[in-house]
Amino acid sequence: MEQNQLDAYRIFFPAGWLLSIWGVVLWVLFPWKLVNYPGFSHPEIMMGGFFLCFVCGFLMTAVPRFTNTFGPTRSEQNFSLLAIAGLFASLLIPQKAAFYGAVLFCLFFLVFYSARRFLQRKSNPPDSFIFVAAGLLSAIAGTFILFLGEFFNVPSELYFLGRSLFLQCYIMCLILGVGSRLIPALLGWAPLPTETHKTSRQGWLFVVLSFFFVLSYFCESQGHILGAALLRAAIVTLICFKFWKLHKFPQRQGVQTWGLWISGWSLLVAFWALAFLPSFRIHILHIVYVSGMGLMTFMIAVRVILSHGKHDMILEKSSKLLGLGAFLLFFAGLTRFSAGLAPHIYQSHLLYAAVTWIAGALVWGWMFLPKIFHVGPSHDKSV
Repeated sequence: MEQNQLDAYRIFFPAGWLLSIWGVVLWVLFPWKLVNYPGFSHPEIMMGGFFLCFVCGFLMTAVPRFTNTFGPTRSEQNFSLLAIAGLFASLLIPQKAAFYGAVLFCLFFLVFYSARRFLQRKSNPPDSFIFVAAGLLSAIAGTFILFLGEFFNVPSELYFLGRSLFLQCYIMCLILGVGSRLIPALLGWAPLPTETHKTSRQGWLFVVLSFFFVLSYFCESQGHILGAALLRAAIVTLICFKFWKLHKFPQRQGVQTWGLWISGWSLLVAFWALAFLPSFRIHILHIVYVSGMGLMTFMIAVRVILSHGKHDMILEKSSKLLGLGAFLLFFAGLTRFSAGLAPHIYQSHLLYAAVTWIAGALVWGWMFLPKIFHVGPSHDKSV
């Protein structure tokens, strides 16, 4: 088996794709009373399943490259398969402790994998990866609190903090950390990871930003909702403009780059809306989750699959089918937001949003799942 056939994304991306559909199809089944109300299980499957699998696949592929170390060993591949099997099995068990335990196993494995390479690094990862460390610690803390909540009477403020760290903070930290290196490169405003570039030496700035970003969730759990929302919006704005260069149109023209650019703006606008429209909070959060994080995740995965799989990169630039998938994923977030504007047809809009997301994910899967398991003739590995 070739080395790039062992890349972690080949294991985790298909699992994440399946969970991206599993977590949403519940809303399609619910009106027919085929499943219980998915209001609690849906966000957990998406954060601890869909997003976590893509995070594992990307970081376990990218960390060896950024640290100039080695890829997954055979035992780490086996642990990856075990982690995925545990996630899927836990979703079949009614007690949530099994799911939280499976998520913790994935997180500890990812931390061990990354730390092992960091300690043997021949080059330092980007300064922005300080956010990645903050995100992983937030995920572990939040999941552990929720795990304890299945056995003990956890104070309500602490339980709220745990859910916020798990459902919001951790994945946004990872996006801000990884995105601050990749998004400007993919949009054309910075060198690609394989190209020579000068170290920014702004580690101190990312330490401060990540500290206050995580701190905002602690403040929110204590009732400082507006201040926390404004602080997060300000940090996201600074990163989006200073590092991602969202105020400029993409210099690299292509379907994927426009998808990234739009997903970035979705995050930016939604974070400010969360501060000034608190009554629509749950609906605006779906702009963050779907049109922002979800679309961005799939677009970055496109580059990983094409680049590491040695496939023709023209697909990310001019594929109309990719454009359709990106539009459906983006529109799913808007459709879900519209449910809050029309309470009399709330349930039907939830169904429309779910179907739109699933359609977008199916288009993406039709295009890129086969490429995960097939090595192409090209040799352009830029991420």
